[in-house]
Formats: sequence, structure tokens, C-alpha cells
Amino acid sequence: MNRSPLPDDIPIAFSVAAARDAGVSASRLRASDLRAPFRGVRTHQTDTRDDARASVRRRVQEYAAVMPASQFFCLSTACVLWGAPIPPGLLRHRDEAGAFVEHPLDVGVFLPDRASRTRGVRGRSIAPGWADVVTGPVDGIRLTSPASTWAMMGQVISEDELVILGDALVRMPERDTDPPPLATIDDLRRAVEVGRRPGVLRIREALPFIRTRSWSPQETRTRLVLVRDARLPEPELNWPVLVDGAVVANIDLAYPDLMLGFEYDGEHHMTDAAQWSKDIRRTEMLADLGWRIMRVTKRDLDTLRGPFVARVRSRVLRAAGRRSS
Repeated sequence: MNRSPLPDDIPIAFSVAAARDAGVSASRLRASDLRAPFRGVRTHQTDTRDDARASVRRRVQEYAAVMPASQFFCLSTACVLWGAPIPPGLLRHRDEAGAFVEHPLDVGVFLPDRASRTRGVRGRSIAPGWADVVTGPVDGIRLTSPASTWAMMGQVISEDELVILGDALVRMPERDTDPPPLATIDDLRRAVEVGRRPGVLRIREALPFIRTRSWSPQETRTRLVLVRDARLPEPELNWPVLVDGAVVANIDLAYPDLMLGFEYDGEHHMTDAAQWSKDIRRTEMLADLGWRIMRVTKRDLDTLRGPFVARVRSRVLRAAGRRSS
């Protein structure tokens, strides 16, 4: 079937009202080459087989075509837009047939406005003062600020997950090319102090554990295990090892006085031969400098946490004994 072309200036996702104003007929808007992801929205994009975060970003662009000025993205959706880590289960789940089911977008309004009931959207009514709303750096989309987003997530995720999220938002750049932090610890503290918002007890508990030098969620998890489970002093984060005044390595977590460090190995460290070889050479180099390195895996932090804590405590006691002898 020959279909009339859409105007050149029509974006990938557009409102039906804007298309009609541009002269597009009602029948053309019903054609099978267009999808209707939300009421009053059409999009050219027909392939929706994207990952969880890409799916959120795509659907945000689609809903933004008709989103009223009083609404803004919040909670898990805002986390994705800020590029912040949250549990994948907040974005999608598998149904009984094993197919992915996308969770609705989180869209907020300030009371007394009524939350959206649009299909594909989870409307949230938010008390004035509980959130700062900003214009995002991409496409001018309205969403809660990083600090407000973190505080609002206190009603959704665990204390440890709040620490992971907070660490990511306040992370200082590792390299000159890295972006600046999205928030400061003072920003998070001010968000905690706005009043008795949902989840306030959880964010109050998480705030003291947030640090600016944790460079990955698993580094944060390792630190929390060392401090909370093993009841050890807080380690230094991404400790620079110097040789002749030059940094030759940054150890994920370290007790410099004991010359004991911890390095988290993700799955790519084990499946990438080049990375594995690089890790071995790096560990040997640190050993030559007097460092003892414990390698940490996901299993150590999950199913084998008890044995891992026992090994850590034993290693710390031995290192302390060597130092005192």
C-alpha cells in the first residue's frame, strides 16, 4: 500500500494534535506503519526490542510528546534519565511465558493536581516541597533533580541500594574527561531535611554511608560488607599507589597501613582473556610493592557472604599481626 509521506519536520514520536495541525489526515495516523504507545501519540519506531533502560528512554520520548507542563518524570524513570544505578527489577519483569513486561513510567504532579491515569504511566501525586523539578540536559525533559530523585527512591529501594544510588550521584570524576557529579552530599542532606516524606527513615539511615570516591555499585557493596558484616574500619576508596611520585594503580578498597587491598572482579574480568591477563600482571606488580590483594566476586557478596567475611577478618588479623611484629 502506498502511504502518503509524513512532513519532514515530524519527529520520530509526535502528538496526534501536532500532526493534524501539520495537515496529516486521520486515516494516515491510523496506518499500520505507526504505533500508538500512548493515547494521542504516534511514532515511526516499530522495533521495541531494546534493553530495559533503552526502553525507558524511548517511552519517555514518546510520552513527552503529550505530557502536560504540570507533569514531570520521577522515581525509577528519573534514575534512568540521570544514568543512575537501580535494581533492574524496577524497570521490567518476566511474565509466566518468559516474555519481558515493561513497568510503567513514573510521572509526578504536585498536589493538588491529580496524578495521571494514562495507560503506560504510573501517576504520582507529590506534596509541594518534596521534590525539586528541573529541565534535563537532554531534550529539555522535566524531571526531578538528582537529589530529589534519590530521596524519593527511599520509598522503593533498600538502604544499601540507596547508598549505591547516592554514591553514583555524588561520585567525583576519575579522569579529566569524566562528567562532574550530579549532586553533592549536602544536596542529598537537604533533600532528607524537607520533612516526613515516604521512606524518610531509610534515607536518613543511608545518608551517612554515602561517599564521593566509590566508582561502581559493586565497590559500594563491598565496602558495606566490610563495614557492616565484617565490622571492620572503613577502607580507603580507590587508593592511589605511587611509585616515584606517579600513580601506578588505584586499589578499589584499601587499608594502606596494613598494605591490604580489595579488588572487585566483574564477570568481564573472567571472560575477557586480555583483561584477565592484565589483572594478573597488575596483582603481581602490587605484590612486588608489598601489597596483598583480595579479589572479590559477586558470589562473595551474595551467596558466599559468610565465608567471605570470615576470610576477610582472618586476612586483616594476619596483616595487623605482621605490622605489629
